[in-house]
Amino acid sequence: MSGGCIAPGARSLEGLAWLARVGASPQEPLALVMGWNHSTAYDHVRRLVAAGLVRRVPMTRGDGSLLIVTAAGARVAGYRASWAPRSLGLATWAHACWCAWTSAWLQLRGQTRWAADPDRRWWSEREILHGDGWRHRFSYEDRRGTARVTHRPDLAVLIAGHRVPVEVELQRKPRARLLGILRMYDELSAGTEPTYGGVIYVAANDYIADALHDVGAEAGLRTPRFSVRALDDEANACCVPRARRRRRRVGEAAGR
Repeated sequence: MSGGCIAPGARSLEGLAWLARVGASPQEPLALVMGWNHSTAYDHVRRLVAAGLVRRVPMTRGDGSLLIVTAAGARVAGYRASWAPRSLGLATWAHACWCAWTSAWLQLRGQTRWAADPDRRWWSEREILHGDGWRHRFSYEDRRGTARVTHRPDLAVLIAGHRVPVEVELQRKPRARLLGILRMYDELSAGTEPTYGGVIYVAANDYIADALHDVGAEAGLRTPRFSVRALDDEANACCVPRARRRRRRVGEAAGR
C-alpha cells in the first residue's frame, strides 16, 4: 500500500467484485454500474490499484486506461488467481472495452427488464471462458475445403428461462465462417428443448450489421431468435453507450 492512500473499503470491494467478474474494463462502465461519478470512481480505483488488486494499462493516446483485475484481486473477489487475465495486448483492447460496456448494459438492463433469475441474469466473458457447455463445434466450406472448428460466445444473458449468447462483433468475419457460426446458432436454438433461446449480436457499425442480417437470413435465423443491436446508437433502446458520453445520458440509454 503506497503511503497516504486509504485502504479499499466496502464500496471499493463491491466495485472490485464487478471488475473481477468481467476481468477488464475502462473506468466508465465500472462507474456506471456502481453509480459513481468520475471523481468517486477515480478514488475507488486509486485505492484498488494501490492495494495491488487492480492494475492500470494505458491504451492508445486519448483512450484512457484499461483496468485489469490482478491475481490478488481475483482471490479477494472469490475467484482463483488464474481467473485474472494474464495479458491484454493492443489487438484485444477494443474487444475487452466493448465486452465491458456490453456487460454494464446487461447488468443495468437486468435490474429492470431481465429478472427471470435474480442470481444469474447474465454471464461475463470470463464466466463464459472458464465455464462449461459454452463451446460448440461447427463446420463451414471455404476455398481451402471443409473447416471444422469450435466457437463460444462472448457473453450471454438469461431471457425467459433460456440462455441467449451475446456476440460483440467489432470486425466483419469472412462470410463462410460467419455463415457456419449462424447455422450453428440456428441449430442450437431450434426444437422443443433448445440449448439456447437465440443469439444477440452487438455490431460495431452498419457495415457489420448489414452483413449479419444478410448472412443470418441465409442461415435461417429470424426474429425473435436473432437480434442485431447497435454498439453506439442513442436512438436504439438497447444500445451500448459510447465511452465518453456523459453518465446521465448513458444511464438513460441503458435504462430504456
